[in-house]
Amino acid sequence: MAGGAWMVALALLAPGWTGLRARAPSPRLRGARSAAATQMCALPARADDELVDALMAAARAGDVTAVDDAFDRVPHASMVRVHELAAQGVMDAVWVVRCMEDVMRSRMADGASKLRVLLESGEITRMDAALSRLVRDGGADTAFNLVLASNLEHARAACDETMAQLYTHLSTRVQEELEKRAAPAVGLLHRLLRTPDAGLRERVLVDFLAPKTSVALPGAEPIALATPAPPKVTAAQFGDAVRGAVAALASVELRGETVAESVEECRAVAKQAREVVAQHCTADELDAFSRQLAPVFAPFQARQ
Repeated sequence: MAGGAWMVALALLAPGWTGLRARAPSPRLRGARSAAATQMCALPARADDELVDALMAAARAGDVTAVDDAFDRVPHASMVRVHELAAQGVMDAVWVVRCMEDVMRSRMADGASKLRVLLESGEITRMDAALSRLVRDGGADTAFNLVLASNLEHARAACDETMAQLYTHLSTRVQEELEKRAAPAVGLLHRLLRTPDAGLRERVLVDFLAPKTSVALPGAEPIALATPAPPKVTAAQFGDAVRGAVAALASVELRGETVAESVEECRAVAKQAREVVAQHCTADELDAFSRQLAPVFAPFQARQ
């Protein structure tokens, strides 16, 4: 389930996901293959016409800074509209697209610079410490993660096991650090997507979703609680996390099949969570959880 975890990490945990929605060069180290061929697929949505007008006005005035400031706030539907206008020859829209592409190139270059600094940290413990600081300071954004993924892909294609293992380690550590800083329900979803073993996923789900009826003591029998303690994450909160992840994945498609696979992994986790809710929660909570998630996956099942 690593692919789904990585996509969710970008969609929900990494800063700057919404801005990276068009083709842009992905800088690489040591000649790694660029991810420039990665394409975004537009989904039908209503464009924010006011924001589109504001962006085009900024482009008309030559205000590149305003476009840069809006980079992370522009809805996908708005960028679809801008690209449509640019294709029709509307020069204001053409300038917006060019400005956005410049911002993306700059961010990808910055991501490559961050990765280079990490690799130059030396031994693995220092590298991990530097990575933790990078995440803490908000530097592990989507651009950085895409550059890291591009280099990992190239290392695997080149059969460079040493670099592939190093990039895999960095990718896992980034996800773990982002997970720590996420809301509990989002962090739980991401953790489950990183866990391939179904039995372990079930134990994690029970630990988080089931009310606590006893307290375990080292070397002694568990002590029953007179009143069950609330779960670490409620079924409703976890349902919201799943719904948010699927919505974020659907809003910007890197590659249709990649998104579909990630959504399917989310669906498998949600199905297993429903079984845990059925065993450990009330009938009302189970019913609410089922109704909460039923419409989330229906559009994707209809496409199959």
